Order: sequence, then C-alpha cells, then structure tokens
Amino acid sequence: MSRRLTLILAVLLLCLSSVLLYIFFETTNYNSKIFPGIYVADFYVGELSKEQAEIKLRAAVRDYIKGPVTLITKNKKWLFYPAEFIEFNFKESIDRAFVSGRNKFFLHNYITMLQYKKNPIHLPLVAEFKENVQEGTFKEIEESVYAEPKDAFFKINGDLVDIVSDVKGQELDVDNLKKDIIEALWKKNKVVNIPVKQIQARKTREDLLKMNIKVKVTEFSTKFNKALKERTQNIRLSAEKINGLIIAPDEVFSFNDAVGERTGEKGYKAAPIFFRNETVPGIGGGVCQLSSTIYNLALITDMEIIERSNHSLPVSYVPLGRDATVNYNHIDLKFKNNTGGYIMIYTEVMDDTLTVKFYGSKKNEQNVKFVSEVVRKIPPPLIIKKDNNMEKGKTRIKEGNPGYQVRLWKIYGVNGREEKKLISEDTYNPVPSILYVGEKDENAGSFNPGPSNETGRNEIMENITNE
Repeated sequence: MSRRLTLILAVLLLCLSSVLLYIFFETTNYNSKIFPGIYVADFYVGELSKEQAEIKLRAAVRDYIKGPVTLITKNKKWLFYPAEFIEFNFKESIDRAFVSGRNKFFLHNYITMLQYKKNPIHLPLVAEFKENVQEGTFKEIEESVYAEPKDAFFKINGDLVDIVSDVKGQELDVDNLKKDIIEALWKKNKVVNIPVKQIQARKTREDLLKMNIKVKVTEFSTKFNKALKERTQNIRLSAEKINGLIIAPDEVFSFNDAVGERTGEKGYKAAPIFFRNETVPGIGGGVCQLSSTIYNLALITDMEIIERSNHSLPVSYVPLGRDATVNYNHIDLKFKNNTGGYIMIYTEVMDDTLTVKFYGSKKNEQNVKFVSEVVRKIPPPLIIKKDNNMEKGKTRIKEGNPGYQVRLWKIYGVNGREEKKLISEDTYNPVPSILYVGEKDENAGSFNPGPSNETGRNEIMENITNE
C-alpha cells in the first residue's frame, strides 16, 4: 500500500507540476501583451502588444470621428465635431488596458484571463475636451436648456395664507454630456439626447409647510396725508422692503436692518422730519409711521420689546406713547419674536392708509386695549425775538404746543377681570411759543436789520433727527 500511495502521489504531483508549468508559460506569454477579452471603447485590443494596440486604436478612431455627433433637445439640435473639440490620449488608454487585471502572481493572472475571455471588459478611451468647447457649443447649449428654479412662496388670501409650490429648474449636465458624446462616437446613429440635471429651489413647499404660517394673527392701520407725495413715497417704499419678511421663533427683528438705509439713491425723498423740536425736510421723512405701525403690532401680540424710542414731539397717526421713531445708525426699533412660531409681515398701502398684518399659526384671541395716561402736560416755553422789520412797539406771537409726560398701559381681560401692565413712560417736548417784538426805527435813513437777538425760558433742544 505504501508503494502504491507513493506512486499515486508522484503522478498527481507530476500532473500538478505540468498544469502549473502550462499556466506559468501561458501567462508569461502575456508579459508584453494585453490580456485577452479587453476592449478600449468598442475596439478589441486584447492579445496585442501595447504598440500594436495603439496603432490599431488610432486607425479605428480616426475613421469614427470624421463625422459629427448630433446633440438634440426637444426643440433644437447642434452638430458637434469631435475631431475639432476632443483630444484622445491613446497611450494612456492602452496603458490602462495593459495593467487591467494584471498581478505579480501568475495564478491570479491566469484566472483573470479566463474571466475576461468569458466576460470581456470595455475600458473607456481616455479623452479630453478642449477649452474652446466650453466657450462655444457647450455654452450655447447651456444657455438654451437653463431654466431658473422658482421658490415656493406664501400668497395672502384674505385672512388665510396659501402656498404656491416651488418649481425646479434645470441646467446642462456637462459631465454626462461628455460621456454620452464619447459613447456615441462608436455607434452608427451618432445622436445624443442632451442630458440635464435638476436645480432645487432654495425654498420648497415642504420648507414653507414646516413654518405653519396659515392665518392672520392681527393687523394695525394708520392714516397719512396722501397729498404729501414725497412722504407717501417714503412710506410705500419702506413698506415694500419688509413685505413678506419672515421672523423666525426667538429671532430679533430690527427695523433698520430690515428696511435698510434711507437714501436718495434708493428712491427716498425729502419729507417732513423732527429736528431740534422743529419740523424740517429730511430724506426718508415718513418712515417712522411704518415703524410705529409695526410697534403697535408687536405690542398687541406681546412681543418682547428690545429697543424702542418715542419721537421728540407728538405725532398725529398714533396716540401718545404708541409711536416708535427710527434713524438709521442711531435709533432702531427691535423686538423679539417670542410667540413660539414663525411670523410673516404683510404690508399694504392703499389710498391714505398704511396697514401692516402679522400672519402665523393661529389668530390672536387675546382681548387687550391700550390707554395713554397723560401724567403731566408741559406748557410751551416762551422765546422773545427782536424783529427789525416790524414797527417798534408792535408785537406778534407764534403759538407753540405743549409737551407731555405719558404712561402707556396695556389692559388685559383675565378671568373676567381687567389687569393692566405698564408698557412705557415717555416725554414729548413742548414746541416754544415765539414772541416777536418790533424794533424798526422809523427815523432811520436806511434799512439795517442788524442781529436778531433771542432770549428764551426753558428752551429744550432735540439734536436727534426723527424720520
């Protein structure tokens, strides 16, 4: 048994050695050849040396790139000439084919060759598109197929809010177009449907749904004199700036940040403003009516007031204590959205009325009212001015206006009884009365107005401009 077993093992070893020797020489035969079963593009390069494969590949490709490739969309087509716009790297393509599946172990190489013979592989022909194709044909195609995405947006429908869905855009898929062109070169029908990729809108319907803005929370309106066209223009322009603005939960709203600087370059006109207790023309006059209107909405909805200043003088469009002056870089209106939900601002200027509305997740059901308590009425001071153009001994007076110290109270209805909360204490300066005293000398030979002397009591000067 021992001799027989030894003989059998010797025969098996001899057979195995023969097989291994065959495999070794078979793989060695491909040390300088590309493995069988390998294609570059649609061209068979297997079993060839690198030099033979490159010569074959160049000749084959030369015939295929003579004619154009037709690039088409639904409505348009372009002729693309590959010989003009594409450079082929034959050497690199053949180098890749040569190393494909190759390993330092001959058994591995033999198994790979068997696999390739059974299931041939197609490697891409290395190609590079010239720069001029980006500036020429591709640019023209890109401009033709490009469609800008459209954001979803809220649309006001009375007291309710609808959502207009977003629309996806599209742009040229350059990478896939290049790939498709190369693949089309080896086909009889050299036609490529131009590939595009979608562009998502920045704001989608799903984004807006998450905000849960559905109904009008509350609104507040103020009146203005529409005959003052410049002031009306300023109100309208500033209102447009914040129309549709969304305040996120816990976000601090800044009027100056939202509206921006009020300049002539941006369309704002010179209209009445308060300056040093007087009404004078100033760029952006009237914008304070918008800030005051918004301030009242913030009060109604119990927003946390971060920054607010009253005017130096009383205004006509809201009761005392319920105004909010602004001046870019100096005075701002700021409040924090502490409602727990998103708030959208909607503005409307119709005829002689400015209306601002808050939209959110639910209506404001709170029963509140505001009471302006005049704590003290400040009489206007008297300023005496000499008038060298009025006859001596005569006088005339320009009546001033009183000032006020005011407390604003918010009255709540709680469990069938009223509770009140102090909102602010404000002071409005009086406008001085001016007494003009005539000083004209009837015997003077010539008119000389001379200096205009002033004396004043309790003179109050306000140096900050109120828009």
